[in-house]
Amino acid sequence: MNFSSLNFTDHSIKGATKAWHTFENGWVISVVAGPTGSGLYGDIQHDTFEVAVFRPNGNMLEDVIRWQTPVQITTMMRLIAML
Repeated sequence: MNFSSLNFTDHSIKGATKAWHTFENGWVISVVAGPTGSGLYGDIQHDTFEVAVFRPNGNMLEDVIRWQTPVQITTMMRLIAML
């Protein structure tokens, strides 16, 4: 599983996009980005994304991870899959 495997759909914020994936170990990653000024910590025009990671019990890790590139997200996904 890597960034290019994510299936992005329209976000409720106009012009924004979202994707999520549940790993076999129960962890979940959520990836979103919007246009400049959308309030999201990812910018479609600059190919950066806001990432949230959820434990198998549904609790999110401390905070969202801001301004991540596709390469950084792929690395995150590979690490999450190993948990």
